[in-house]
Amino acid sequence: MDGPSGQVDEALDDASSVLLLTPSASDSDDNACVGMLTIGGPSQANVLSATIVEPPGERVALWQRAVGDQSPNRGAIVAACEGRKQAITEDDAPDASDLLTTLAVDILPENAEPIDLGMALARYLGAWEAEEEPTVLCLHTLTALLDRFDRDVVISMVSALNDLCDSVGATAHHHMDPSAHDDEIVATFRPLYDAVVEHVPEDGWTVTRAPADVDRPSFRQSTAPPGGTAGTDPARPETIPMPYAFDQMLELISVPRRRTLLYHLKDRGTGTLSLDDLVDAVVTRERSIPARETPESADTVRVSLVHAHLPKLADLGILEFDPEDSTVRYHGNPALESFLRYVETLELG
Repeated sequence: MDGPSGQVDEALDDASSVLLLTPSASDSDDNACVGMLTIGGPSQANVLSATIVEPPGERVALWQRAVGDQSPNRGAIVAACEGRKQAITEDDAPDASDLLTTLAVDILPENAEPIDLGMALARYLGAWEAEEEPTVLCLHTLTALLDRFDRDVVISMVSALNDLCDSVGATAHHHMDPSAHDDEIVATFRPLYDAVVEHVPEDGWTVTRAPADVDRPSFRQSTAPPGGTAGTDPARPETIPMPYAFDQMLELISVPRRRTLLYHLKDRGTGTLSLDDLVDAVVTRERSIPARETPESADTVRVSLVHAHLPKLADLGILEFDPEDSTVRYHGNPALESFLRYVETLELG
């Protein structure tokens, strides 16, 4: 990062969420972004980039200009920008062939909304949680999201992502151009983050930390925002009210095994089944998904379902779990199942 990078890096040491206030398309914005993504070294992190303004190739080119052909441990770009390209070619980054080989690119549908973006990012955050290398997330930019969507919907997504990053040990920074917003908007977003980094041309970099004894406001909603992924089948014929908060939905789909469990329950439909049958179904599904790690054994799957996933889903009212009888009763939920069909399409095609 240009300017007093030592001061900034030290101030961000234990911050899991950072609001980056810099003019869009400026050197300071680009330098700060790459600096935060590579604090531990370019190859020593899992880098997740969400782009709402620039096509994926431009984000790759920025990385290439800053660090050359070094690849992160894992890398992915989730693109929700208008006029987005469907793939990154060597013309975008001619000297980064190794990076292009290992980089995953998710192109969201034209009608994608903030919750669609949030859940796409949640899939990577959950999948990379077990990696030894730290995960860093860049969201570029909040300004573009606020141009397209209601402020409260964007706030809900930010709160949910920040909570999820904190729970999985990831670090995130979100870009915002302060000159594009009035003071009230900027002031509303500041408390949502552990730290705010801003660049003032006359003064350089400044870092503001959230008070340690004050909880961040969440602005959470009891239901999904209007137009969100309660009805996110590709055709999106209607919106079905979703009885869960934004952050709950992202957490639900962030863990691969829990997604597999939910996919099976969705396909099977309402009713009661034995724990043995459910374990067998989850094992079979996981072994059939090429991108997933093969479960060590059915016993490993059983333990994770019994002690983690089934109790969590029971707490949310999605199912009933009777440990004594070893039975699970799934309750039908059209909104949740519509959400899961969309997530499954994104993940499995």
